[in-house]
Amino acid sequence: MSANAIKKNERIHTLDIIRGIAVLGIIIANMYVFKTLFADETKLMFTGAVLPDGMFNQIVSIFVSFFIDNKFYPMFSLLFGLGFFIFYDRLRQKGLSAGRLFSRRLVFLLVIGLIHLVFLWTGDILHTYALAGFLLLLFINRKPRTILLWAVLMLGIGTFILTAMLTVSGLMLSMMGTDEFVQNDTRGMAITTMMEGTYMEILQYRFVNEVVPVLFNVFLTVPGILPLFLIGLYMGKTRMFHDVAANLNRWKKICIHSCWSGLASVAIVVGLKYGLGPLPASISYGISEGLHFLAGPILMLFYVSALVLLLHSGGRLKLFMPIAAVGRMALTNYLLQTLIGVSIFYGFGLGLFGQVSIGGGFLLAIAIYIIQLILSHFYLKKFKQGPLEYLWRKWTYGGKLLT
Repeated sequence: MSANAIKKNERIHTLDIIRGIAVLGIIIANMYVFKTLFADETKLMFTGAVLPDGMFNQIVSIFVSFFIDNKFYPMFSLLFGLGFFIFYDRLRQKGLSAGRLFSRRLVFLLVIGLIHLVFLWTGDILHTYALAGFLLLLFINRKPRTILLWAVLMLGIGTFILTAMLTVSGLMLSMMGTDEFVQNDTRGMAITTMMEGTYMEILQYRFVNEVVPVLFNVFLTVPGILPLFLIGLYMGKTRMFHDVAANLNRWKKICIHSCWSGLASVAIVVGLKYGLGPLPASISYGISEGLHFLAGPILMLFYVSALVLLLHSGGRLKLFMPIAAVGRMALTNYLLQTLIGVSIFYGFGLGLFGQVSIGGGFLLAIAIYIIQLILSHFYLKKFKQGPLEYLWRKWTYGGKLLT
């Protein structure tokens, strides 16, 4: 029996739409990272976050901090875990080696992610998805309750450890003094390199100052992604997306409780981030980032459950189908965002690094997404899947053409 790609009438369109919305959230969140030094995040550990000049920039900054940051990568992660279950279960029902094929799938993602990380942009998430994905194989035969318990424990313990680590780091930075940390002459040289440097100059700077630290941090990022994968795996095993009607009460409970708890916890996180309390910035910002490890996914669950309930009606589903095209090409669109971003901000492109305001970056992200929405819609009119999705499937199934 041959393994074929999921046919159009087998797709769960709600997943494509949610994935397409996640692509929008990711480009909005990443726009700040495209135009900002990687090292500036460390500076925030000392100074705390400060609102930018201008009313529009301030509104966008608070909006992104509250509703976007750390909500859409978790959404992507949940969908990855769910997609793993759908992929694995479909192949197992056909009597195929699902574990081996999924491992091949992860190898492709790992290679693409490392190429993306090293040669294009530091914010790559694909290599960590691939590494965390191998750990999913340890849970595929577990009961749903066991999977959920692992996810909750990992999120809780991870939040505690990360908050403690960042708080201690903040205290250590505060003892270093502002002159030693904030007043850094190399920062100006780094910005000049990113804004005016050739591709090779930027690559050299990024590899030493960004790529190597990101690779060393894999031992921290993978445990943060795995519990979100497990939530998606749990939803797959309990068929929450496959049969929404049978799980309607469960979805409603998730929506209600993730709404109030997510909004409340994120409000605390944002307040701490911007220093709205008695704690010094070096402590409050670290606590904020640690608590966001849990608060972001909680609010993400509200987004997902609200979308599921909204799209439960077939009529509403049709209205969102253009967004589904972006979701069906999520890998292609994710990497395309990087190509566009570095072409705009880096020296070998337009060289606008550090020159675009937060508000301007937000509007630019919306414009890029609209272009992707249009391109994805027309591309899928002619082809069944995106170009990278096609190569990914072809590699997974041993080079055979998919039908």
